[in-house]
Amino acid sequence: MRAGTYGRVVSSATTRALASRVEVARRRLDATFAGRYANELVELRVIDRALAVASKLFIAVLPISILSTAVVSGNSFGDELVRRFGLTGSGADAARLLFAAPTQVEASIGLLGLVILCSSVLSFSRALERVYLDCWRLPPLASGMGRRLLWLAGFVLVITVLAQARSSWVDPDTPVVQWVLGTLGAGLFFLWTPYLLLGRRIAVRRLVPTAVLTGAGTLALGIGSTIAMPAYISHDTDRYGLVGFTFAIVSWLFVASLLIVGTAALGAMLDRRARGAEDVPPPPDDVD
Repeated sequence: MRAGTYGRVVSSATTRALASRVEVARRRLDATFAGRYANELVELRVIDRALAVASKLFIAVLPISILSTAVVSGNSFGDELVRRFGLTGSGADAARLLFAAPTQVEASIGLLGLVILCSSVLSFSRALERVYLDCWRLPPLASGMGRRLLWLAGFVLVITVLAQARSSWVDPDTPVVQWVLGTLGAGLFFLWTPYLLLGRRIAVRRLVPTAVLTGAGTLALGIGSTIAMPAYISHDTDRYGLVGFTFAIVSWLFVASLLIVGTAALGAMLDRRARGAEDVPPPPDDVD
């Protein structure tokens, strides 16, 4: 046998052995809870889902947050962002420049704008509903408008209460209190949200892991945002101007959406594991 032929045979055998080891490692990973969770995220198309949710957040939740901040607390949303993320320099200047003053926001409120805003928030609730339906492997109900309208009312109430709490009850110089308040608020909100959007088909006690995970994830996101966002926003603003500032906010919304989808999937998996029903295949669904 020639040296070149022998080398190719050895190389082919080595490649097959390596591929076999990789396949064994993959199967072992798939047998673990972490592997099944990773497969669940792939089946859910987590990136597509998070992008869909983030786009709804940007066109629905961000405007209603701006409106509630201006009307309830009388503060500029730009100033709230500066305090929330600890922005300085160009990032703080861009936040104050990009978002209108409270008087301008109140003056621009009109019936058509409110209708469009409510429609956008309902679209966000529909995207959330599809995420939870797929995570819990439930078929959609025939009609969901009543549930979504109720969710819209609850969402507006939560946004209003949080805006009032931040402006009147919480010292802006005590971020720990804000983190605790945000964690509790997120936990309760994401206990009620899937319960309602799933048509009350899942008992509240079974949704507790999802609520706890989302609340803990919100706390981690809040602490991480305080550390990373000031430099990130300032860097993008210095480099690209207001477009860079907007891109940084959209990126943060995408991370928050990944958190929502990821904790929803993990909470549902923990419930199936506790009930011994992990092998039920998820229903196919389209991303909205």
